[in-house]
Amino acid sequence: MRTCTCLVVLLCSPIVASANDRAGVQFFETKIRPILVKHCYECHSTESGKARGGLRVDTRDALQQGGDSGPALRGRSARDSLLYQFITYEGDYQMPPKGKLPDDVIADLRRWIEMGAPDPRVVENVPDVRTEIDVAAGRRFWAYQPPKHVSPPAVTNVSWPRHDLDRFVLAKLESRGLKPVADAEAQVLVRRLFFVLTGLPPTPTAIKHWTAEIKGDSAGLNQAAIEKLVDSLLGTKYFGERWGRHWLDVARFAESTGGDSNNVHQHAWRYRDYVIDSFNRDKSFDRFIMEQVAGDLLPIGSDAEWAENIIATGFLAVGQKLVGEEDSQKFYADLVDEQIDATTRAFLATTVACARCHDHKFDPIPQSDYYALAGIFRATETHYGLIKAQARQATTLIDITGLGVEPGTPALAAKQYAELVKARDDARQRVDDAMRKIRGGENVFRGTLRRIRSDRDETEAALQAYDAHGNPRVFAMGTQDRDFPLPTRLLLRGEIDKPAQLVPRGFVQVLSDSGRQMLPPRTNGSGRLELANWIASEQNPLTARVIVNRVWYWMFGQGLVRTADDFGAAGETPSHPELLDHLATTFMEHDWSIKSLIREIAMSRTWQLSSTFDSASFDIDPDNRLLWRMNKRRLEGEAIRDAMLLAAGNLNLERPLGTYLRSVGEGTVGQNVFEPVIRAIDSDHRSVYLPRVRSVIPEMLELFDAPDAGSVSGIRESTSSPLQALYMLNNEFVASQAESLADRLLNQPASERVDSAYLLLLGRHPTPTERQHARASMVSLDNSSRLEKRERLLAYCQVLMCTTEFSQID
Repeated sequence: MRTCTCLVVLLCSPIVASANDRAGVQFFETKIRPILVKHCYECHSTESGKARGGLRVDTRDALQQGGDSGPALRGRSARDSLLYQFITYEGDYQMPPKGKLPDDVIADLRRWIEMGAPDPRVVENVPDVRTEIDVAAGRRFWAYQPPKHVSPPAVTNVSWPRHDLDRFVLAKLESRGLKPVADAEAQVLVRRLFFVLTGLPPTPTAIKHWTAEIKGDSAGLNQAAIEKLVDSLLGTKYFGERWGRHWLDVARFAESTGGDSNNVHQHAWRYRDYVIDSFNRDKSFDRFIMEQVAGDLLPIGSDAEWAENIIATGFLAVGQKLVGEEDSQKFYADLVDEQIDATTRAFLATTVACARCHDHKFDPIPQSDYYALAGIFRATETHYGLIKAQARQATTLIDITGLGVEPGTPALAAKQYAELVKARDDARQRVDDAMRKIRGGENVFRGTLRRIRSDRDETEAALQAYDAHGNPRVFAMGTQDRDFPLPTRLLLRGEIDKPAQLVPRGFVQVLSDSGRQMLPPRTNGSGRLELANWIASEQNPLTARVIVNRVWYWMFGQGLVRTADDFGAAGETPSHPELLDHLATTFMEHDWSIKSLIREIAMSRTWQLSSTFDSASFDIDPDNRLLWRMNKRRLEGEAIRDAMLLAAGNLNLERPLGTYLRSVGEGTVGQNVFEPVIRAIDSDHRSVYLPRVRSVIPEMLELFDAPDAGSVSGIRESTSSPLQALYMLNNEFVASQAESLADRLLNQPASERVDSAYLLLLGRHPTPTERQHARASMVSLDNSSRLEKRERLLAYCQVLMCTTEFSQID
């Protein structure tokens, strides 16, 4: 028999009837134990030294866990339990293989399952692992103290601050004898706002209009005009595409499983679009958390709302998975581990997954805390799809047809649907025939059996894409609660075969006021809703601080806590702890609004500083931790690409439908996927919509440090490599954008071309020296052919694209 999961991560586990149920125990002892000993122990017990298919049936825990094919028992349903399916020869495997059990024996097993599978065979003498961590003392660490309302400090230069934020910054500067540099020029600030808030450069028309509006008078920049521009940019759909991309890095979003076989996720794009739309709607961040961790458990008012909530739980489903793993116990242990890591690092900047095998080495997190969370995720069923014949650890998807079918999706005609049903039935029959031959003693080639099972799985998947009337159905990745949770045991050194004491489901102790918040023992529900509420609570000391710090990083290029994904002892302490608390408490008071937080930061004098270098300040604070100037920073690869397309007049600002991977179909990442991913860079849509396949990132994005989505990536590297310059000089995509820009400029009067090129690519007018050099290079073309002028303009445009200024914001 092939049925399994593991002590760490159970696919679906029943809560059995009490071992003290005398009638049930008596039935087990007189009817069931003899069956198991006689027909199953030979291949599925510890004493025999065998556990074929990962299944052991000689203890209650082992039988509940199941084997490689999934859970052996599902609640009190015999029909849904693999154990029953296999002994009735209805499943993929027929057990015992030597012959079907008598009808009365099958009937006894069915009755036992429907009784709740009472079983007194409890594992005894397991070790009781204790921690030496002083959790109470650990709560004294700054990150585990609740954020406090802090009054802005007094400053000497009272005329400089515009907002409370500025007072915190200036007080720090004055304490070190430093002064902030001058304010940024209006034109610089316009370009900075456009790129930071939308990921796109301002058009020449926007530069002209907003620079004139913001310049103001000698008293300084016009703050009312700046606020108007900020609100305008926050209100565009481009804001969500820019800031959604930031969160997708944190959520380790990708459209493939990564790992060994690296299968394509055809439906991951729905989560991508959900994130973008959430930022555009300014969904409160606490609600954003709730939907991603437990959206399937939230109250709903419509099918569409339910579907959106399911899509949100794609956060838990899009992580990296080793779906080719033969050992199901290891696979599901790793799946839960990945979900714990992503959830705690993304929302809490806490590396709880480090406590899987032992107490955390740096933070006050006992190993038992890890398994308290593991119990919650073990009771969660993750639906990520894939075809079983192509991925050993495949699952179903969730039908969300209530959300509505994508435009242009055709229905199947009655004849087509009937043909698909026949193909499915024929494939099933071929599998049944092969299994019948095997039971009769015939030698069926393993490759043949694998192929016909693959045919069956693929036709099943094709048919499931339509309802009984041939109308298309819509699917999503996401999560659902399992029917029953299973008590979770701590594992010595994280090893599946070394169980210790039971650990109740609960949360991380150090983040709670009085010990671990335990979940009540119950017979249903995973506990994810309670977990989501705990993470999104104002009483959680980390959540608001972590997202505020992430927003600060995305605005400044450097967080108040530079280790944005780790607020623990191994991370850095905040440069401005009082400011971090002020922003966190204000953020919660403003309904966890990301846009309100961005507006507050963007309107501060600190954010509006120039990036002017000051040697005296640099000598004291070379990393600019005290914020005496704005950081110069390179744009991400997505923004560089989008800026090229926009300047060239080639950017399609509409959202594409679905994914660019739609054409490659299901399966592993191979040549059929490499080519579409590589060529997708030539598409005209924004870069956030390019396919994001683990280990196959488009060259431009990879060169400019886009993460591979192996784990939470709250911070992007910003490397400098000769390969980047070579790409900008020699790549066909860059050359084609320069060519389009040259054609665009050729349609303008010759006297305006240089200025237009600078405005489109660098967001400013050229200096007199730059204009003189440009005209000198063009003067010989006055009487040249249009082709010669075009070639010279093309080269000039590409040179400007290759400058540091093009790919940098001040």
